Amino acid sequence: MRWNFERDSLLGRALRPHVERVLLRSLKRSLRGVYLKGELIPPPFVLAMNHHSFFDGHLVWLLFRHAEVRGSLLISEENLRAFPVLAAAGALSTRRLREALRRLEAGEAVAIFPEGELRPAGPLGALQPGAVWLAQKARVPLLPAGSRVWLRGYEHPEAFLLVGEPVEPALPRLEEALRALLSALDALHQATHPRAIPSGFSPILAGRRSLDERLARLFRGVPPRDWPPRPPPP
Repeated sequence: MRWNFERDSLLGRALRPHVERVLLRSLKRSLRGVYLKGELIPPPFVLAMNHHSFFDGHLVWLLFRHAEVRGSLLISEENLRAFPVLAAAGALSTRRLREALRRLEAGEAVAIFPEGELRPAGPLGALQPGAVWLAQKARVPLLPAGSRVWLRGYEHPEAFLLVGEPVEPALPRLEEALRALLSALDALHQATHPRAIPSGFSPILAGRRSLDERLARLFRGVPPRDWPPRPPPP
């Protein structure tokens, strides 16, 4: 028997809150925070983002959730077979382009990683035509977004999302836009103190604090002369 985990199926609707709770818990436990610059446009649109970290799928889901956009993420058939419950949260096989078009025509958003695979953090890889094809076929805007996950001045990594302006649905235009977004993110990384939020970014998720932050919260209000706290007299 094959279970139907599609988000609009009976099982999918029942499981969706639990799957999304797991995604949110994973982000909060693994990252110190998620920061966003730019904003999504009203759907329908195709979101094209680089794929350089484990968290990218989580981050697309969080971005849609933050903007209150009903959206889907195209992922490989292999990953969806391994984790079929992700369909309850909107994941869709890259082989189901007709369903992706149907969702776009219904006024939803569809996200895709145009590099077609998880790549090491660094320069943009060669792009596949899927995102451009979807935007052209559905006649919807193509929206580029850059993502970086960095371990900076805290114990846990931080994620930064930079959403660009819609571009012409053509592969050279998309490649140019994504390279520019990643270059802007990398430049901000180099120019910003490791414990400062880069200019223009706002937090959209607070995650796990570093040991020093947890200790400071624990002993907040203790005068410096009493550090470390002395035991009470007998």
